[in-house]
Amino acid sequence: MRHRLYSVALSLALALFALTGCQSTDNGALALAPSDGPVVFRVGTTAVTVEDFRQRMERDIGAGVASLASDGQTREQIEEQANQQNVRQVILDTMIQELLLAQAARQAGIGVDPVAVDAAVAAQVAPPILDVAPMLSDTTTLRVSAARQQLVLAMIARNTRADMFRSRHILVSDEAVADTILADLAAGKPFADLAQELSTDTASAAQGGELGWVPRGDFVPEYEAVAFSVALNTPTKVQSQFGWHVLVVEERAENRPFESFAQLQASKGVQSYYEQSFVPWYDQLRSAAEASGDLQISPNFDPNNVPLPFPEL
Repeated sequence: MRHRLYSVALSLALALFALTGCQSTDNGALALAPSDGPVVFRVGTTAVTVEDFRQRMERDIGAGVASLASDGQTREQIEEQANQQNVRQVILDTMIQELLLAQAARQAGIGVDPVAVDAAVAAQVAPPILDVAPMLSDTTTLRVSAARQQLVLAMIARNTRADMFRSRHILVSDEAVADTILADLAAGKPFADLAQELSTDTASAAQGGELGWVPRGDFVPEYEAVAFSVALNTPTKVQSQFGWHVLVVEERAENRPFESFAQLQASKGVQSYYEQSFVPWYDQLRSAAEASGDLQISPNFDPNNVPLPFPEL
């Protein structure tokens, strides 16, 4: 069942952030519409009910539970797996996390990019259908979900950190060419011009050799050893499995936040960076919200009392 259910850490890697309940947007502000039934928790003025939680369970694991049942597993077996993985508590914690992060994003002045939301919705919307009203309703739900995901992922990126450097390089096949480039640079030739003319790394060559900010661990060890030790703005050379790099490190920074979730997700150290920096930051955010009363969790609610979304017979 592990591959059908997600935890907060796994949701980071897979970007599986779903909408909880019925929601509305107002210039990027997201809030759950009030639902009938006992309240499970509140974040600010937003209340989440038992019914919201039940619907979230159906959305997140309903298909997985149905698949396991169709494979011949009994309800008892599925319940045992869910309990072993603490699935209900994970879903509840993820719901809380999403609301806290969305609220924190708004407080930090992070807005929603409507173009990105449109693109995310367009990728999910089915071909036009005749029944217009349901189609509009479904699209609204998708837009809210996309907007929430955008805010949540932005906060994860902003609060996940790593040592990084920003460099340019020119990749060539042999050391003699690298030495010639170093001599040209010393004579005053622009790095960008030489990169565009000579680098075999065509992607970065088109950008004048620019590689952008890179977290520790993403480049080959030989390159990184130089990148974190050479004097800034001092061209040098190093050999790796790809050839000879003529490089210049323009900036270095400790514990620099990731520029986007895409950059974080592409990093080789995504899980360790997430656990070492984002998780402690989020734990502090949640603890502060509970202490201030901004997060209130019903002491009478036990998620394990909510039935799993078994398919109807």
